[in-house]
Amino acid sequence: ESIQELRSTILQLAVQGKLVPQNPKDPPANELLQQIKEEKERLVKEGKIKKQKSLPPIEPDEVPFELPEGWEWTRLGELGQIIGGGTPKTDVPENFSANGIPWLTPADLNGLKNKYIGKGKRDISNKGLKNSSAKLLPPETVLFTSRAPIGYLAIAKNELATNQGFKSCIPYFIETNHYIYIYLQYIAPNLNKKAPGTTFKEVSGKIVAMIPIALPPLAEQHRIVAKVDQLMTLCDDLEHKKKN
Repeated sequence: ESIQELRSTILQLAVQGKLVPQNPKDPPANELLQQIKEEKERLVKEGKIKKQKSLPPIEPDEVPFELPEGWEWTRLGELGQIIGGGTPKTDVPENFSANGIPWLTPADLNGLKNKYIGKGKRDISNKGLKNSSAKLLPPETVLFTSRAPIGYLAIAKNELATNQGFKSCIPYFIETNHYIYIYLQYIAPNLNKKAPGTTFKEVSGKIVAMIPIALPPLAEQHRIVAKVDQLMTLCDDLEHKKKN
C-alpha cells in the first residue's frame, strides 16, 4: 500500500510541475497549443480527420491546482482525437484471424507491467474490422479503458484495434503521448469515482475529451516523463524486493 501511495505521489508531483525544475528558456505551452491547433487544421484540410467541435474553455471550478509559469490548462480533446472501439460479431468465424489485426480488450491490459502493448489474446480480420465500429489505431496511440474497468492504460506499440471498452487518444503531436499517458494515470482514480453507471461504470468519449489537463512546455514534458519512468522503475524494484 505504501508503494502504491508513493506511485500516486510521484504522478501528482509530476502533473503539478513539482517533480522536475522548470526552465524559463523552454518555449511555453501556449505556443505548443498553437502548433497543435495548426496541425489539426492541416489534418482537416487534407481530409485525414473530420472537423472537431470546439470544446468549452476551462471553468475556474474545474482547476484543481495552480500551474507553474509557462504551463496551460486545456482539454484532452484539444490534444488529440478520442477514438472508441468495437467488437465484430463473434458468431462469424471470418471476423477473427489467427494472425490478423491485433485487437485488445480491457482484460489484455490487466496486470500489464510494460508501458507498451502490441497484441492481445485475439486478432480480428480485415472483414471483422470493416464490419464493426473498431478502428485501426496508429503506433503511439494512448490506449485508455473507459469501462470494465475505467483507467487501464498503455501505449500502442504498432497498429492495432480495440473493443468498445476503450476511449483512446491519438495525439495531434505524437511527442505529447507519454505525458498524456502520465496525466491519465493520475486522473483515472478520480474519473472512476465520478463515473456514471449502475451495473458497471463507464465514461463516454465526450467525458474523456472534456478532461482538463495541465499542459507543460514540450521540453519539460520530456523531462517529466524521464523522471517518472526512473522513479516508477525504483517502485518496481521495491515491490520486487518486498515480495522476495
